[in-house]
Amino acid sequence: MTTDALPGVSLTFVPRAAEVEPLRTDVAAFLGRFRRGPVATPVRVESWNDVVGAFGVPDGSSAAPYALRGFFENGGRRAWVLRVAGPSATAGALWTVGDRAGFAHTAYRVVATSPGAWANGCRVLIRYQGSTLAGPPTVTVRVLVAGEPVETFAGLPPAEVAAGLTASRLIRVVPVGPAPGAREQGPISLSWDLVLAGGADAPPGQAEYLGAVRTQADLPEPALVALPDLGGDVTGAEHTEVVLELLASAAAALDRLAVLDVPPGLSAVDDAVAWVRTLAAAGDTALLRAAAVYHPPLRVPDGREPRTVPACGHVLGVIARLDGERGAHHTPANAVLMDAVDLAVEFPEPQQVRLFESGVDLVRCTRGRGLLVWGGRTLAADPRGRYVAHRRLVHLLVRAFRRVATPLVFDVNSPELRLALVRALTSVLLAAFQAGALAGARPEQAFRVVCDDTNNPPEQDPAQVVCEVEVAPAVPMEFVRLRLVLGQDRGLEVIEA
Repeated sequence: MTTDALPGVSLTFVPRAAEVEPLRTDVAAFLGRFRRGPVATPVRVESWNDVVGAFGVPDGSSAAPYALRGFFENGGRRAWVLRVAGPSATAGALWTVGDRAGFAHTAYRVVATSPGAWANGCRVLIRYQGSTLAGPPTVTVRVLVAGEPVETFAGLPPAEVAAGLTASRLIRVVPVGPAPGAREQGPISLSWDLVLAGGADAPPGQAEYLGAVRTQADLPEPALVALPDLGGDVTGAEHTEVVLELLASAAAALDRLAVLDVPPGLSAVDDAVAWVRTLAAAGDTALLRAAAVYHPPLRVPDGREPRTVPACGHVLGVIARLDGERGAHHTPANAVLMDAVDLAVEFPEPQQVRLFESGVDLVRCTRGRGLLVWGGRTLAADPRGRYVAHRRLVHLLVRAFRRVATPLVFDVNSPELRLALVRALTSVLLAAFQAGALAGARPEQAFRVVCDDTNNPPEQDPAQVVCEVEVAPAVPMEFVRLRLVLGQDRGLEVIEA
């Protein structure tokens, strides 16, 4: 961001880019609608101020901004955001300068930094000061958009006005006219008052959400995923297809959890239960253990009147906070939710039981403690994939295994390679055992690593190494088996048995 200090002097603050950390399991990805910001392009944010700077203040038209705010208010520290939008147009206005001294072009087009109706009515005030005894020509630009901080760019050289405004969060200046001819001997100073128009929004559909799901699948950091606006934008069979595509990508990666919301049109318990059953019938165990559903929606502060938003963002914030405080293997159940004042609907106990038995994790309001996350189960019926804490432990181990095993992909299959692989994986598992993530009084009771002739017989492809890992999560004591296949022709593959 550039701010004016003294005439002809500007200060530019460029934050240092944070390094990508694939080992983290507290990073979330949010796919949804926002007031402004790049479309279908992942943006990393590390605070609510980052969200407002990149995507604008919430305007009440979508749930995603409020879900993101809930994520950070509940202890989340980093998220990737993908703005999902249908076909839309970008607001703009023509700026004609003519053969004015100092400009590189005779005309420019001032456009909003991102598509949407948010920039309609944006005023761009431009003042040109010609050459005087005080110095060469300069341009000062002020950008005014309702609900946004005023931006001021002072002392820009006319020939560099397009480059100077790349620091703006709101507008860009694009040359459209030819180079000036004979210089005009006009007034020493001139002013333009431009108003941007032509911006338009369109709600996203199934195709846009599927594209966003595939984009997030390629990001190495996120271990948690939410789509706060999906239920309001896509319904019926198309909604189910998007959810299944998301779960398929999460199950294939074996390193992330999708936190889902019951679509807003299904407020009745019978409808919510039927929706969960539809998902369960359409997906297999591998897909269902990659998803957890939290319900009901929350009431969150928003000016004078609270607003109803899905619970996914707040729950992800709790999961991320517990990850940092205690480790990925801790369940989010019984944790207090912040940035929420009430539940959108209070279910009687028999209806709560029905929701719980169908696989829905509840958010409850309890006397003396407020709003609590009341459940930590996935949609899977299989006990090995039922618990969010166990799935998160698997995600952590898979990420760590990739970190230590990937550098060995092109090594020659030999006893030395197998020993190096066993040592590397054992170090990861010992750290998990010492953190209390695994059961047993001794490491040999908590995990096993097998990489010898029993799973690598002599007749096996010499370009492939198989390593089997069994771990016993702390509670309940059920073994989870992971199979690592190290192949020179296909890299590292992690399979859950």
